[in-house]
Amino acid sequence: MAVVPMDVLLKSLTQHSPEAMLVLFGIVLVLVFALVRIAIRQSRHHARWRELLKSENGESLESLLLGHLRERVRMEQKLAELEGRSTRLENALAVSKRHLGLVRYDAFDDVGGNQSFTMAVYDDAGNGAVLTSIIGRTDCRVYCKPLVNGRSERDLSQEEQRAIREAKAAGPKPILSPE
Repeated sequence: MAVVPMDVLLKSLTQHSPEAMLVLFGIVLVLVFALVRIAIRQSRHHARWRELLKSENGESLESLLLGHLRERVRMEQKLAELEGRSTRLENALAVSKRHLGLVRYDAFDDVGGNQSFTMAVYDDAGNGAVLTSIIGRTDCRVYCKPLVNGRSERDLSQEEQRAIREAKAAGPKPILSPE
């Protein structure tokens, strides 16, 4: 490639200076047009970002995101608290005496109206008690026999066995029936 000496280039520019000025002026116009176009686009983008970063009440997107993050952390703490509470309640429910069987009967021929009763009450593991109340004409006797794993170390009457079967068959139920 041949190197053009500087004086040849200067001589050519001086001879064609009006044309060179027109070409340079055209290039400047194109550059100015491009610069104006870029400035308009940048202004539009800046306005869009300003709109995006501000909410209706003037808060910035950053403060909104920080608020949501704080709320999320608070909700996670509340959820962990509720999960712990749920676990404690489930554990308490397992040992609550919620299986109930009640048998009413006449213990003696001379006393009517099904005054005597046997009630079995125990938890999910079968731990609880069988309570028997025998009503006579002149007295009332109450017996309580412990239940461990659904069985008693003491002999159970037919009514006591029936109350335990009722409690098993019916499953968990409230002590007091709704009125």
